[in-house]
Amino acid sequence: MKATYIAAQGGTDQFVYGEIPEPAIAPDEILVRVRACGVNRLDVFGREGSHGVRMQSPQHVLGLDLAGEVEDVGSYVAHTKRFKKGDRVLGVGSGGTYAEYARAPMDRVHLMPDWMSFEEAAAIPTVYAAAWRAIVVRARITFGEDALVMAAGSGVGTAAIQIAKYAGCRVLTTASSDAKLEKARALGADIGINYKEHPEFSKQVLEHTGGAGVDLIYEHIGQSVFDQCYRSLKRGTGRLVTNGVTSGHLTQLHLGQLWTREVSLIGSTMHPELDLPAIMKGVARKALRGVVDRVFPLKDAAEAHRVLESNDFFGKLVLVP
Repeated sequence: MKATYIAAQGGTDQFVYGEIPEPAIAPDEILVRVRACGVNRLDVFGREGSHGVRMQSPQHVLGLDLAGEVEDVGSYVAHTKRFKKGDRVLGVGSGGTYAEYARAPMDRVHLMPDWMSFEEAAAIPTVYAAAWRAIVVRARITFGEDALVMAAGSGVGTAAIQIAKYAGCRVLTTASSDAKLEKARALGADIGINYKEHPEFSKQVLEHTGGAGVDLIYEHIGQSVFDQCYRSLKRGTGRLVTNGVTSGHLTQLHLGQLWTREVSLIGSTMHPELDLPAIMKGVARKALRGVVDRVFPLKDAAEAHRVLESNDFFGKLVLVP
């Protein structure tokens, strides 16, 4: 099969487009003919060898998001009769989705709506799984709260805005340009803050909340924004949930403010096998949707990575074989 893989970790020049063997599936996995796959920040870390991500094989194929058609099922999957050949599915693969075929655990895959394109479907799984776990499961978002979503133009940012609106909250968000903020408003954001114009964006947050701050902050960037997020929390109810360290791992924390203001700091990861069922209910109602910025041929994965690293996009970058 055709795939784009990395021969060694490093720059985008390490990508190779060529033939590799089709993956073998385990009893609880399905083989998907990939029609579209999403590009994630974790893929960049995997290509670079940064943030502790290491190559798994000499011809390492990146990618987690996938959308396509079931090509084959493992013996246990066949026994459950949950999926069959030809089903249109989306989900989080076992890795290696930058390819014509990829394997995925059955509990991380769902049937996709008939009306949805493969490109939109590929823009849903990991960003929604990450944002849903952070906002709904870990931070326990509540109807009527004020929620601040960092980086509206990122994949998880576009997902988080929609999730917060789905939960009945007023949504504040940040972005690097007014054009991105306009797109964020189209997704449901109520208030946009241009952090290029307002580097101390906590002042804008406090202004828009009458000096109180917000109840919930979804932060997925890391060190560069942590202090401003911390200042934006509402006394007594403020929860800052984080699941990203793109800008750095280490930050300083004023412990006295933590307990005197009675705010909460929450870590979150991703469990698509637990959270995709609830997410897919929102997708089926068309309350949650994938936001696609650009689509690239699979052989142009290097260009997709360059665009991702430039931050010149809104939503998700998608590859198609």
